[in-house]
Amino acid sequence: MAEVTDATRDAQTSLAWRRRGILAAAWAAVAGVVLRQTTQPVEAVAANVQYSLGDTNTFFTNQTATPVQINNQRPFAGGAVFRVAAFDSPAIDAIVGDGAAFGGGNGVTGIANATNAAGVLGQIPASGTNFAAAVHAVSSSSYTGPAPGTGGFGVLGVSTNGHGILGATQAAGGGGVVGFANGVARGWAGIFFGPVIVEGDFTVIGGAKSAAVPHPDGTHRRLYCVESPQSWFEDFGKGQLACGSADVLLDPDLAAVADLSDYHVFLTAYDADHLLHVDAQTPEGFRVQAKDPAASGRFSWRVVAKRKDIDAPRFETVEIPAAPRVPTIPEPAPVPGFRPRQG
Repeated sequence: MAEVTDATRDAQTSLAWRRRGILAAAWAAVAGVVLRQTTQPVEAVAANVQYSLGDTNTFFTNQTATPVQINNQRPFAGGAVFRVAAFDSPAIDAIVGDGAAFGGGNGVTGIANATNAAGVLGQIPASGTNFAAAVHAVSSSSYTGPAPGTGGFGVLGVSTNGHGILGATQAAGGGGVVGFANGVARGWAGIFFGPVIVEGDFTVIGGAKSAAVPHPDGTHRRLYCVESPQSWFEDFGKGQLACGSADVLLDPDLAAVADLSDYHVFLTAYDADHLLHVDAQTPEGFRVQAKDPAASGRFSWRVVAKRKDIDAPRFETVEIPAAPRVPTIPEPAPVPGFRPRQG
């Protein structure tokens, strides 16, 4: 048995401490990735994915038993607790949420508990030069439902204390909300169940404005609106001749919305073939005079006056907006190694 000298012991001790130092440094490096606040992305196992973590309050739970949880009180530079970026070529999806794979939950859930915050935010940066969609939703469910249109929704917006869906645009010629029927027979670009309010001009292009009126046979029949080159308001009423004349006072509410400095009056006699005409006309009303000064009987009148709160030029030229182009976004590709749980 060889004798262990003091020099040999010192060398072994030094080697052990060096090994311990290397191991401690490795653990420190791992801990530094998870625990320290960093503004630099840390490469993940997959070569085409980057992720960044926040400060020392970041932690993960057991992925095999519970979902991964990331808590952070102080986000790193950029304002995100957890960031995933796909930089592979060709492009891939950075995040795929599959709720159906593990029990049928939501694919992605976002919760906002702050003022002016969004549960889920989709953005195309100002530097973006590609034709894309900030949020793209597709429903390809084969469920037909009890009636057409009940097989699912591409986007579902429900609010218990506000508006369900809000759309806005800051581009000339753009629309806050755009709907397509895509040439589907009996498909509708938009359907509303309940009262509808439009603030601003309402223009129908290449179609008709109509009302579907219930018919006694159980069907609905279409009745069309009467169109006019200018914007007119109408009012109707009946009067009674006495000694060949009658004074008609117009409703003050009509004067509040219509220009009664000049208006049209149409008269129809009922009880006899009286020849009637307008003898005097003011913004407050008009006088009806029969040719026979002793005439009596009923008549009806119709007043037509221009709307006073808007300028409606006669046969005004309308600029027809072009139909917007819709981006074609492929469905997410299957995630390698990601299989739904069976049973």
